[in-house]
Amino acid sequence: MTATLALIGAAAGSYVLRIAFVTLIDVERLPAAVREALRYVGPAVTAAIVVTSLAHGEGRAGLHLSAAQVIGLVAAALAAWRTGSLLWALGAAMGSFTVVNLLV
Repeated sequence: MTATLALIGAAAGSYVLRIAFVTLIDVERLPAAVREALRYVGPAVTAAIVVTSLAHGEGRAGLHLSAAQVIGLVAAALAAWRTGSLLWALGAAMGSFTVVNLLV
């Protein structure tokens, strides 16, 4: 029960901090260097999520990728390179991954 309460408390605290940062801080008051750095948060978090999910959390070295995963990663890289947009990269990755999984 104590672990559950600690987990709920940590989740609530994390949520409050995220909401506070988004709602209480005026972006125009942030220094230019901070605003510039914030542009890279989305791609960095997405990359961390992708690498973690590809490693399957099994704690072993090396990645074992399926064909659908490789095609999705290549599609995301190409879309990000051509458009510079995280949304296009995610859409290309999810679309190609889904199509390959349906076909194979």
